[in-house]
Amino acid sequence: MKKWIFVLITAAAAGLAIPSVTLAQHAHGQGAAAGGAMKMDTREVLVEGVKVVFQIMTNAEHKKMLTDMKSKEEPEKGTTHNVAVVLTDEKTKKEIMDAQVKMKLLDPKGGEQVKPLRASEAMKSFDNYFNLPDKGQYQLLVAFKVGDQTRNAGVYYERK
Repeated sequence: MKKWIFVLITAAAAGLAIPSVTLAQHAHGQGAAAGGAMKMDTREVLVEGVKVVFQIMTNAEHKKMLTDMKSKEEPEKGTTHNVAVVLTDEKTKKEIMDAQVKMKLLDPKGGEQVKPLRASEAMKSFDNYFNLPDKGQYQLLVAFKVGDQTRNAGVYYERK
């Protein structure tokens, strides 16, 4: 029942919010600015006073960014994309880094992946690697808990 409620709330939030469907050419979080521009798709939604920015980047682009940052991190085997989420308090304009964040990715064929997102202070975001092997529409659903309040957000991503 909890799963069904999560999906309904997230779908309603995604349906009510008009996501920004722009192809961005900018650094992934603030920590990548020194390495140059990265190609990623971004989507934004506003949920109960929190701006939620989804940043979807291929593993190849993410690897370039990591190399530019002199990071030894390698993309997770069996994945194709890195998905990051930036949470910003709409009033204070400050990033929220003390959250617990979990993402569910629904693929065009009905499959799903559920993973916790890792906090990255340097990037001011939460991220993990996901497998988006097929062309088509994916749904990204995130639940994040700050203090004792849980919020849900969701967007669609078209892999061409």
